Amino acid sequence: MRSAALLATLAALQTAACREEAVTRSRAPKAEMEAVGAMGMPAQGLRWTLPSGWKEVPGNGMRLATLVQPGGLKTQAIVVALPGDSGGELANVNRWRGQIGLPATDEAGAAASRTTINTKAGPATIYDFAGAGSTPARAIIAAVDAGGTTWFFKLMGDAAATEAARGDFLALIKGLTPDAPR
Repeated sequence: MRSAALLATLAALQTAACREEAVTRSRAPKAEMEAVGAMGMPAQGLRWTLPSGWKEVPGNGMRLATLVQPGGLKTQAIVVALPGDSGGELANVNRWRGQIGLPATDEAGAAASRTTINTKAGPATIYDFAGAGSTPARAIIAAVDAGGTTWFFKLMGDAAATEAARGDFLALIKGLTPDAPR
């Protein structure tokens, strides 16, 4: 009887918590949280502030979050965090290029597409690729190392829509800060 009352109370609390609409803009990769959680050590994450009008939708799978711009732009920003360098720069660059229909490149081509901006979370490496064709796509990616985890912020979609969202996206990246240790 006591167990049933306890379970009912826990279920009611969980239901109430799920209705809460507060948006948390702080994320830590699941694998890192699982590895660190049992030991009670700090987990390194990143915190960001959404540009005016943007909304955050919880991620699924590897995606930690989807950042949606106002006005139904045909572009989308996603947030992914992976351990280490996640395959290396050239492999990542060629994957992103392939996603918008561009051919693979070499080290020199990767370097030509790379710039760096400073954030309070450390340097962010920015890559910018524009596709070609009848419906050109564009991808702007920021990569930030936070405690051995690489955080990727990728804005990708229709070339004109991605260009329209570029300023807000880069402002979000410039505003990145380390998350408080857990």
